[in-house]
Amino acid sequence: MSTKVTHPNRRAILGIIAVILIVIFANWLMSSTSLGNRNLDLTEDKRHTLTEGTKAILSELDTPVIIRYYATRKSEMMPRQLKNYMRKVDDLLNRYRNLSKGQIIIEHLDPQPDTDAEDSANLDGISGQRINDENLYFGLSISSLNQKSAIPYLDPNDETMLEYHLSSAIANVTSFKKTRVGLMTTLPMAGSPAQMPGQQPQQPWIMYQLLEQRYELQNLGMTPADLNPEDTPVILLVHPAGITPETEYTLDQYLLKGGIIIACIDPYAITAPQGNPMMGAMGGGGVPKSSHLPTLLQAWGIGMDSTHVIADGKYASDFGENRRMYAHLNLSQEAITDKDEITTRNFESLYLPLAGGLTLNENKGLNVETLVKSSNEVILVTAQSAGNPDPGLFTRSQPTGKSYGLLMRLQGSFPSAFPDGKPGNEQSADTKAEAEGDKTLAENASSGLKKAEKPGTVYLISDADFLFDVACFQSSPQGHIAVNNNAALIENILDQCTGSKHLIGARSRAATMRPFTVVKEMETQFAKELREDVEKAQQEMQDIVTQLQQLQSQKSQGKQLVLSPEQELKIIELQEKEIQLRRELRDKQKSLRSRKDALYAKITRLTVAVTPAFVALLGLAVWLIRRKTTRAL
Repeated sequence: MSTKVTHPNRRAILGIIAVILIVIFANWLMSSTSLGNRNLDLTEDKRHTLTEGTKAILSELDTPVIIRYYATRKSEMMPRQLKNYMRKVDDLLNRYRNLSKGQIIIEHLDPQPDTDAEDSANLDGISGQRINDENLYFGLSISSLNQKSAIPYLDPNDETMLEYHLSSAIANVTSFKKTRVGLMTTLPMAGSPAQMPGQQPQQPWIMYQLLEQRYELQNLGMTPADLNPEDTPVILLVHPAGITPETEYTLDQYLLKGGIIIACIDPYAITAPQGNPMMGAMGGGGVPKSSHLPTLLQAWGIGMDSTHVIADGKYASDFGENRRMYAHLNLSQEAITDKDEITTRNFESLYLPLAGGLTLNENKGLNVETLVKSSNEVILVTAQSAGNPDPGLFTRSQPTGKSYGLLMRLQGSFPSAFPDGKPGNEQSADTKAEAEGDKTLAENASSGLKKAEKPGTVYLISDADFLFDVACFQSSPQGHIAVNNNAALIENILDQCTGSKHLIGARSRAATMRPFTVVKEMETQFAKELREDVEKAQQEMQDIVTQLQQLQSQKSQGKQLVLSPEQELKIIELQEKEIQLRRELRDKQKSLRSRKDALYAKITRLTVAVTPAFVALLGLAVWLIRRKTTRAL
């Protein structure tokens, strides 16, 4: 019996082919499973890792969500920047799908002219970008049952917000009812009927109308009997002037059950209705100018002087004719403490008239964040004195040197502000229980939550007038135009609070593209080093050009003037010098490019070499361990 012997070269070739096939099929098998989509994020700030809020939203999905992903991939007109960004979006969507346990369904569509995909994109509100007479699509449509939302255009410049927008859209389309927002206010936000015959009724504030369109706005009055987060997820509390201890207790219990309160308290509300002096002792029906939450703020460890407002030397408003109002705060981006904060991201300005100053007096175990703050150039003044321009205010008074919070966010398990139960019940019930020996009555008197059942959230804003029409909008023939970010602020906060509890406090992601700061610093340093040389060379070149022009003009009048040989030589000399200067400048610029190229090459070598070197070292370590073990046996 003879055995067929395979040539060694053939065996080697077959072995190589087998290894290649094994690698290809192993890669395919891994990519088709969840293991193949796992990655190790070693970047600073976890730039390639989904946030906990997104993971929580995806894990709670119980209804299929369809994401139609419109991307024009076949067109050569698609800019390179967008093509690169597409790969990041592809990767992000794959991670969403893998984490959703099959609830996220992604449909890839490439809209071409006059196709069903293009019609579908238009129906889904995906706007095509006109580039070189061609419509290019790059957007997302998110739908679940009859709910739909869209991200019309995926802007690479807005990359850090992509995860938040996508997670928020998924949360919104899987919520099948209009979110209820409870409104408690003493201000006439909802308008008011005519006070006297012949008068016009007062129209609702524009901000009130906008909120009414987006939410199920529920006017609760200032003395609701009970509040439950299950029925009313968010309470918007605006200028609670004269709030009673009983109402504070109701809010306290609501918060301990996991509620969300957006409280706009104000040491001096300009918009608070004044009483009618004609009514005299019968009561004029006015609203106190100052509002506060005395018991709740103390329990939360927050302080605010309800009799003084902030006069800020840095953020004062100018009303023309040298009328500078220090207490009318016109806040710029510098007042925003965190550029990645969702509620205030990309804000240009906020206007807060006669706002108070919030301070953190004591840590009560809550997560307290100051989102908007004043400068350190602050004087606390009474509202009456702040109502008029006072050019000499900072001459007469010394600033406190402290920065005050204007918008704060408190999160966590809140302590009860009423550990003895509902105010007003303790003494009477205790007395009656003692007299009757009724222990049950005594226990009921102090019933109520003493500690939080669920984590709650409070947004504190030290002003209420910022919601009024003239503080936010400007009338125009096209309607009301926002003049600052006041309206966006309250809308962003409500969006976060009503969209998904997992998105409250979310930050925008860090950008995956990191600037080459070393290269920029190098360029800046190079520019500094060359500045004098360049300026000197440019001046010399300018002198040369001037001299040449003068000589050339003399030469052009050659009928009357013939240049001397010395002048001819001078022209040649100047021309050579000009060429030499230009060459030197080019050489310096080439030197900069060479240094940059060397730096890029070094980065590339490190990037390429580190991973193989790590694998090689790991393999060497395994080999040494196995060899040592074998010898020991």
